[in-house]
Amino acid sequence: DLDPRFAIVTAEINGAESPFESAAGKLTLSDVSIAAGQTFTTRIVYEGKPHVAENAPWEGGFVWSTTESGEHWIATAVQGRGCDLFWPCKDHISDKPDRGAEMRITVPEGLVAVMNGALISESSTAEARTFHWRTENPISSYHLAINIAPYEKYELGYSGTIEGNPTIPVVFYYVPGGDAKFEKVERLIKHDFLQQISFMEETLGPYPWGEEKIGVVETPHLGMEHQTINAYGNKFEVNNAGFDWLILHEVAHEWFGNLMTQENSRDFWLHEGTASYMDSLYYEKQVGAAGYWSHMWEIYNEIANCKPIVPNDPATPMDYFDSNDVYYKGAWSLHTLRWLMGEQAFWNTIRRVLYDTTDPWSLSYPITPVRRSTEDFIAIASEEHGSDLNWFFDVYHKATELPILTTERSESGILLNWRNFRDFQMQVPLQIIQDGSTRMQLAPTDGSLISLPSNATVRIDPDNRILRDFGFRQWCQDPP
Repeated sequence: DLDPRFAIVTAEINGAESPFESAAGKLTLSDVSIAAGQTFTTRIVYEGKPHVAENAPWEGGFVWSTTESGEHWIATAVQGRGCDLFWPCKDHISDKPDRGAEMRITVPEGLVAVMNGALISESSTAEARTFHWRTENPISSYHLAINIAPYEKYELGYSGTIEGNPTIPVVFYYVPGGDAKFEKVERLIKHDFLQQISFMEETLGPYPWGEEKIGVVETPHLGMEHQTINAYGNKFEVNNAGFDWLILHEVAHEWFGNLMTQENSRDFWLHEGTASYMDSLYYEKQVGAAGYWSHMWEIYNEIANCKPIVPNDPATPMDYFDSNDVYYKGAWSLHTLRWLMGEQAFWNTIRRVLYDTTDPWSLSYPITPVRRSTEDFIAIASEEHGSDLNWFFDVYHKATELPILTTERSESGILLNWRNFRDFQMQVPLQIIQDGSTRMQLAPTDGSLISLPSNATVRIDPDNRILRDFGFRQWCQDPP
């Protein structure tokens, strides 16, 4: 795949010129026979002006900007529209070169080019500098990212959770701005970033790319989870829980998105719903249960419910996801799944989805990335739970509506039923208060009578464990 705006100068296979055709975004080389299993080298020379991002990172491409001092500031972000916006590639979100990528980029003297992986070398002439970067880990094609500016580097070391592993370099490339800017950089990395990395490692497992770096680069757009060099453009803003939300969300993608990559675009919730749920858990770590619930309620009210977050078609394009539901409904479904499964089974599921093991801390580098589909997640969760959970995902992921609970109270008890999903097997926790005592019980939702004394007070799901329609708003419109 290659954007048709580029002109092909030459195309070669194994050093010999090959006839080629470039049409409708597909580049085809011909007249060479390659046996099955044979290794070969393709070389493409092309030229042109790349697509300019209309609204990076959501509508991607090249971002051309300038620093406050008027110097060049350039970045790429191509998750939605694909790697072929600036280089020949297999443009599929799950495609990963098995042996990583090697990148050399030449920029005018005075600028720094920052990319994925480890910096192998840099060389200079009177007018230009060349930076040689290499990542030996498999990497999604849309993650290879160019970042150019008069960057300065802030670096320190981090001891990860894999015993005996050398210290991992933590590097932030930032646009210089004097002492005040440096103080913000230092606070962001020491106060937020290192704590967030540690939280992810303790909760999920080891940082996946410890042989290379834990990297962040300041960009003229908001951000993107480029493997080992997360784009950051949140301008050092701190949220109401006292930390930078953007760098937290992007670093979560080093696990959900980079280590574990979705099979097809329809599985996008595996990246964004999981990362968004980690956001809420970090709120809880920082300020306790109030932080968790405040954030969960905030994102509940951002759900649109216009269409399923997991469509049927594997070839669903990325522009299908035109709301925040894949983030927020995805996160809420995980909240409910965690309650349903219990702590051990839920986190065993998450770690198996990421690492193929329930004990990732026993691994050593390199850690093998995995590709997952929604069906993979369901199969692993069902195995850990001990029963088939398709009924859960059929409602929360593959249907549009949220379940609606109907209640009918009488002298002899209460009847509960899911009005719009007959086969939804979710039981409901009840808090029963009677004669000064309180007890909890799980209640069936099949319309059968749950016997209760007439003087008992009943609270349905008092801890909001179950994602459902509370009946106070209309869906598929702008959130309140």
